Amino acid sequence: MKRLLVVLASSLLATSCSANRGPSHATDDRPTIAVTYSVLGSLVSELVGEQARVTVVIPDGQDPHDFEPSAKDIEAINEADLIVSNGLNFEEGLTSVLDSADNRGVPHFVVTDHVTTRVGDGSTTTDPHVWLSPHAMVEMIDDLSTTINTKFGLDLTQRTASLVDELTALDATISARIQDLGGCTLVTGHDELGYFADRYGCRVIGAVIPSFSTTAEATAGELATLRSLVAQHGVRAIFTGLGTSSDIVARLADELGVPAIELSTHYLNGATTYDAFMTRLVDRIVEGLS
Repeated sequence: MKRLLVVLASSLLATSCSANRGPSHATDDRPTIAVTYSVLGSLVSELVGEQARVTVVIPDGQDPHDFEPSAKDIEAINEADLIVSNGLNFEEGLTSVLDSADNRGVPHFVVTDHVTTRVGDGSTTTDPHVWLSPHAMVEMIDDLSTTINTKFGLDLTQRTASLVDELTALDATISARIQDLGGCTLVTGHDELGYFADRYGCRVIGAVIPSFSTTAEATAGELATLRSLVAQHGVRAIFTGLGTSSDIVARLADELGVPAIELSTHYLNGATTYDAFMTRLVDRIVEGLS
């Protein structure tokens, strides 16, 4: 029923928005880019600078996996000159709204259509957590820059080159820091660090929620298996985050005698740039494994 109401609201707002683009467009003729979540929004903002208005739909701190849009959020998507989303059902609550905008012809750049994706171990489902690898983000930057230039005539050549250099340097720095650990075995809140692990030579042996989505739940049997794996591999910490039950994580950590360390993997949480976001993430992982 909730999804049906979202679809109906999207349809009504689409009709309204086609007749009235809103007061903000009357005073600012820059193109508007609606980005679904904050980490991706930080990259888009760095790419376009002041040449476009970037709005983030999902408020920072809310779980993108189970976020449900308000009428205002739907309006922001329908009014956008370009939508930039993650794709692969990451923004689960926005799926019908994004589909509606697509049907109306709103230009839409889906990041995971422009990067090399991975499939989870023992799964046929494609992992949506591409932003947790700067290398993956480098893959899509040129295509995004070209899309923006084609649609709006914005020359982003210098900004694109600068951002690619920044992401490449960040990738090298992260690689060196993880290699210095001499080993990187991870247990996570849900199955979110696959791209990070693949890129930097880590091994994810399990997750509290063994799913790419925080909307799933772990069974008692799966939690028992995780306890056994943590003990078997001498895991030093459980890395948890948004959408994972703090009570379950605390109980596991207490039973196993390891710390539970919270990671901000899905939102900026005070970081002002993607570089700062990833650096803080790595700081926490290195601290937990040292």
